[in-house]
Amino acid sequence: SQTTLSMGLPPPVGAQGGMDEIGVLSPLGFWDPFEYATSPEQFRRYRQVELKHGRVAMAATLGYLVQETGLRWPAAVTLDGSLKFSDIPNGIAAVPVLPGFGWVQIIFLAGVLEAGPLSQKDDMAPGDLGWSYFGVKYPDGPQKADKLNKELSNGRLAMFGILGMLVEDKLTGSFLPIGVPGVDQMSL
Repeated sequence: SQTTLSMGLPPPVGAQGGMDEIGVLSPLGFWDPFEYATSPEQFRRYRQVELKHGRVAMAATLGYLVQETGLRWPAAVTLDGSLKFSDIPNGIAAVPVLPGFGWVQIIFLAGVLEAGPLSQKDDMAPGDLGWSYFGVKYPDGPQKADKLNKELSNGRLAMFGILGMLVEDKLTGSFLPIGVPGVDQMSL
């Protein structure tokens, strides 16, 4: 007999109704109110996408903070030197300033990375690209599961964080809250 979760949904994977999967954490447990993960393959695909989006969101959040301090590459964006990295504003205001060929390069690089070194292998766990991160590769076990759960949780938080930064930037022209002492201007 197939077990069901508290919502009456069958578990996508695992003997414990999905609770043995990385990222399925209490108090919610396995939460799929729209029943998107109807098979173990779909659950795996959504987990891969969640990890990738979380990693991108963490990098974007860090990038927003670093750029707000005024730190930029000491080089030119264009070949003729007419546009320098220091001339590009932070956040949403940078979108129209970056030349069209710059956007082509960004999209091309993302595609190359997606198809090459950052592609997910079918025989690897979701998010595992086969190399160590910051010089550390944890063996399978509770310590690795704990680290992966923390990465997923931080990635989920970063996705909401960058969304909030983008909304604040769109509304006020800066991702920093207006009127909060000490954060109106950041600098190194």
